[in-house]
Amino acid sequence: MNRGSFFKQVFSSFKEMIVQQPAADKPGPAAALPAETGFTDGLTAMETAYCHKAGLPVETGLLLKSLTRRPVEKLVFEDYDTETTKPSGICSVTTDEAARAIVFRHRDELLLHNQFIFLHEILEQGYRVGILGATTDPYEIIRLTETHGTNHGIMTGDIIKKLKKWDAGFGIRIFGIGFNFCECEIINKDIDYMALAEEIYPFCPDVVDQGTTTTTADLAEEIKRTGCIFLWWD
Repeated sequence: MNRGSFFKQVFSSFKEMIVQQPAADKPGPAAALPAETGFTDGLTAMETAYCHKAGLPVETGLLLKSLTRRPVEKLVFEDYDTETTKPSGICSVTTDEAARAIVFRHRDELLLHNQFIFLHEILEQGYRVGILGATTDPYEIIRLTETHGTNHGIMTGDIIKKLKKWDAGFGIRIFGIGFNFCECEIINKDIDYMALAEEIYPFCPDVVDQGTTTTTADLAEEIKRTGCIFLWWD
């Protein structure tokens, strides 16, 4: 998989506008969210049902739809080993650059409303951007997603343990969670990048063996340049 586009510096510009609603339908203060230009024709009955099922206000669905200019879909966490019922969310597909810009721009405002936006699935055409209302804990979302690298003997608990180690060591902010990948920002960037790369490689060899970097030194430079750690297991 070519990961060159995963670390592009993205600052896509969006023109802002407020979607006008009848006075009777205006959300209360806790649900109010800004809307942006784009696909703002409103939600279909099915899209509205997805929002309700996920415990999200329809304004969140409209925001996501306007940002991606694509339909809102149901985000479903599959149960690989159990029959446990998991919460659902909403999602929508967009390009890799737009997906990153959307997540980075709106994650703080959505957290204020107890909602978590993140990159949820890597697609040929970009990413599937997901929003949850059931939890804002990224580690719980990793558990729900059952993120793993079983081809290398890496299980969900191993990934959570490693991420928590890095969070305690230099601080991270997780913004990408899928069944075979995870991505986070580094908060304290005054670190030993070579040591970090050498720790990452045995834990996630595909980022070097099948990525755009060919050595741990290249990986260290990429992490330093982007300020992000990308884990991906083929």
